[in-house]
Formats: sequence, structure tokens, C-alpha cells
Amino acid sequence: MTTLGELLRARGLSSGGTIAIRNTLHPDDASSDFCTIDDVQRAAALSTYDRMQDGPRLGDNAEVLSFIATEDGRARLTAFRRFTRRERGNVPGDIVYDYDAAPLLHAFIARAAQPTFYDTRDLDALDDLVGKLTVRWPEPLDENIRAAGDASIIVIES
Repeated sequence: MTTLGELLRARGLSSGGTIAIRNTLHPDDASSDFCTIDDVQRAAALSTYDRMQDGPRLGDNAEVLSFIATEDGRARLTAFRRFTRRERGNVPGDIVYDYDAAPLLHAFIARAAQPTFYDTRDLDALDDLVGKLTVRWPEPLDENIRAAGDASIIVIES
């Protein structure tokens, strides 16, 4: 069994400061337009949704592997980006004016104690694995942000 951290190191990347996010749809963010995380992805809003966090959970200038939750505690890689935290209350214009994702934004702001938003920049080191790399996310599944070097994130398919 290969861990996510081992895969990253084999590709010459440091897993030390890299974060992995397993995106699921928060129950309070669900609506008639977005019943599941798959609906969020079909609407091309997943990359927007993982940039909205309740509090500064990702730090600033963090390398982030974004995954989408799939069946049986698995997750598939959707992006590798650098996240830069915005000042509190400062929402990126592309999120504000993404009318398809508006229900997500409004639901998120209504439920979040500390709405925090991030700008991102794509990192191309793992482009060949986007949409292909699948990992088994460790229990408890509701811990959706982990260090990429966490030895309990196991590669299933790459």
C-alpha cells in the first residue's frame, strides 16, 4: 500500500506543508440545486466551494490537494493549487458573481461562524493525476482537512 505522502515524495514534492481536502456538501449548504457534492461538481462550482472555509483552516499560501468525496470513504483528486487567504469578509469577485454557485455562497455565509475565502493559483505538478488519483480517506470522514503526509491516506488508484 502506498500513502499519499509517499506518492508525492516519489514525484519530488514535499508532503510536509501540503494539505489535502476531501470536499463534501455540508448539509446546511444543500438546496434544490445542490443536493449532493456531485451536483456541485456538475455545476462547475467545486473549485469555488472548496475556497470557502469556516475559519482560516488552511493557513495562508498553502499548497492544497483538493479531492471530491466518492463512495465508500474514497476521494478523487480534482485540483492541486496554492491557496492564499483573503482578509476577513473579503469575498473574491469570481465567487460573488458566479450566479450558478450563488445558493452555495449564501448558504455558506448563513451557517459559517467565520466565513473565510481564498484565492487560488493552479500548480501543474500533478496535472496527469487530476481526475484519476483516488485515495481511501481515513476515519472519521468528517475530518475533511488533513496533512497530505498523513500516513492513513492510502492511494487506491493513480
